[in-house]
Amino acid sequence: MHTRRCSERHFFLRPDPVTNNTYWYCLGWAAQKHGILLHAAVAMANHDHSSSTDPDGTYPDFLRDFHGLLARAMNAHRGRWEHFWDANQASVVLLEDEAAQLDKVVYILTNPVGLVDKAAAWPGPTALHSILSDKPIVATRPKHFFRDQERGGNMPDTVTITFEPPPALAHLGRDAYVSLLRERIAAVEWERAAQRARDGKTVLGRKRILAQHWNARPRNAEPRRQLSPTVACRDKWRRIERLFQRKAFVVAYRAALEDFRRGLPAIFPFGTWLLRFRAPIEISTA
Repeated sequence: MHTRRCSERHFFLRPDPVTNNTYWYCLGWAAQKHGILLHAAVAMANHDHSSSTDPDGTYPDFLRDFHGLLARAMNAHRGRWEHFWDANQASVVLLEDEAAQLDKVVYILTNPVGLVDKAAAWPGPTALHSILSDKPIVATRPKHFFRDQERGGNMPDTVTITFEPPPALAHLGRDAYVSLLRERIAAVEWERAAQRARDGKTVLGRKRILAQHWNARPRNAEPRRQLSPTVACRDKWRRIERLFQRKAFVVAYRAALEDFRRGLPAIFPFGTWLLRFRAPIEISTA
């Protein structure tokens, strides 16, 4: 699961036809370029979430191209020049088991609930309609940013996006998977409606969401110094095991990097990514 927040929580991704199309075009193009399989995605006004599988180990390049291209295209749309994204790196969480993969798909698709009463009512980019209807999303090349072929451009006229079930849920047939999602999404919508009723609150609503200025931002205080998880897993011991594996990787990587910097023979642990492409290093096969 990937998450990225706009700079200072500004509503740079506030829904409108150009923003929605640009988001899908950049996401779909980057996913196709790097062989990423998409499972769910949503763009809120000031952040985005997506869930994907990375068969070829290219997700850092995927995120670089997706976020970089979207930032430049949206700055052109908004008439801005400064940073589009928060200075922090994108959050990347490994979804270790079936429960975590289902939980995060539902979390992504229901992220707008609270601003709107139903997930399907969100006016911005959401994979929900495509997943439930089994129809792809087709985005056209944003004319405000990309050159067409006659002027030397090489970006495709359209990009088609499809969403597959996460790997741990691939054994389910399409009807069973969609039925499960409908059930879980409806439960979230009901729970949040009940909570709003207890608190005496209402949703912002589609009309007021679209009326927000893109340079506005939430009035509430921003949470600081919170944990940034890297693994999600319902099974406690499996999660602990994965975290220990990650810790062992970091220790082995730092030791190999120190030897490499000293000019000594160094074997980097399996999973080393950047140096694999940037330097003549040897990587353990297991």
